[in-house]
Amino acid sequence: MNIIICGAGEVGYSLAKYLSTDNMKVTVIDESLEKLEKLSSNIDVRTLVGKSYNPEILSQADISETDLLISVTDNDETNILTCEISKILFKIPTTIARIKEKEFLNDKWSDLFSESGFRVDYIISPEDEVASLLARLVAVSGAHDLISFAADKVRLIGFKLDSECPVLETPLKELTELFPNLNTKVILMVRNEKTIIPSKSEELKEGDDIYLLSDSNNIKRVLNVFGKKIIKSRRVVIIGAGIVALNIAKILEINEPDSSITIIENNKETAERAAIQLEKANVLLGDAVEPEIIQEAEISEADIVFSVTNSDEINTLVSTLAKKAGAKNCYALLKGDKYLPVISLMDIDGIISPKELTVSKVLKYIRKGDISDIYELQGGKAEIIEFLVKKGSRLTGNSLRDSNLPVNSIIGAVVRENKVLTPTGDTVIEANDKVVMCVLHEAIHELEEFLFDDNELI
Repeated sequence: MNIIICGAGEVGYSLAKYLSTDNMKVTVIDESLEKLEKLSSNIDVRTLVGKSYNPEILSQADISETDLLISVTDNDETNILTCEISKILFKIPTTIARIKEKEFLNDKWSDLFSESGFRVDYIISPEDEVASLLARLVAVSGAHDLISFAADKVRLIGFKLDSECPVLETPLKELTELFPNLNTKVILMVRNEKTIIPSKSEELKEGDDIYLLSDSNNIKRVLNVFGKKIIKSRRVVIIGAGIVALNIAKILEINEPDSSITIIENNKETAERAAIQLEKANVLLGDAVEPEIIQEAEISEADIVFSVTNSDEINTLVSTLAKKAGAKNCYALLKGDKYLPVISLMDIDGIISPKELTVSKVLKYIRKGDISDIYELQGGKAEIIEFLVKKGSRLTGNSLRDSNLPVNSIIGAVVRENKVLTPTGDTVIEANDKVVMCVLHEAIHELEEFLFDDNELI
């Protein structure tokens, strides 16, 4: 597949890095020679300096031979115009545009991106995705991922096991015996910075970062088993009042009406704008690292702190300080990779990466077959894939034990006639089953060939 990426910022860089490892021909366009030199020195891609909506630049990028154009610059208008020109002049098959402004995504203006509107096939909004994810995490103590699959019948939950987890030292196979109706399966584990699909004999250890797929109806019980809780009324502190912060606050004002929300912003104009847009949140003007502001915002009493400024350094520092001050759960928004090597040494509950959420959305449109959803985990080391099993699939007719699924892949949940099943080795997959599974990056192409090479199945 030939792909053009417009924009060499953090999102564009991440997309180029991931897609180039998938043996795809990638060209990146940006106005900044510095950004492109940084990108090309680390990634084997073609680069072009110029405006992405310039027809001559697009022509030089061989757009006539391109299958997909992804415009992810920091300017919504540039992204829309680039897609529009690519469709009108070059008839490119598929375009994806990054949209930051929430107003563009309002259902009231949905015709903007319809067949009669702008020629944009798919919209991705890292800022909106981050806000939605963080807002979901408010209800779950200690989780760093909470993603819905199969029309929200199945949920992916990710959290780190602490000393209060009641099932430490328990082999995974015994969890099923201890809790036979839990309807959940641990599908990925990170231990000592190594990402694995755990075997049944693997024991749970303090410090393990685990991901599980569960029946959405059992979430409360699942969390209790692992020593986590769902809390209805929470004290939330948000550092920063930019697009992400406002989106989080607006969602929480609707979905968590009993929660207390405080926003800290050091820019007067930005703080005043936030105060006008929000109905219930308390907006404080000040620096979140100052002791006086920490005390005024009552960070020591906070159930959850989201640090979502535009600075990775500030987000890392503030999350660490908030945790030290007594906040129960602290999350930092990190756009780059600079601080990732030291994050594991810090007392931070979760790192939220807009890049991972963006890559996940793009992969949904690139992967082969009848894939309905994809979510990237651990910086691309693993993916959660949801797909519908068609009649004649290699998965049907045999038990999973005899299905010859590729190594480093595991089926974590099956939805059959609106009922969620947690599969075992004896489970036989049937046509029309909705399957949610985990696969490590090195096994993705093998899995695609196994599942989707038969044209009758696509």
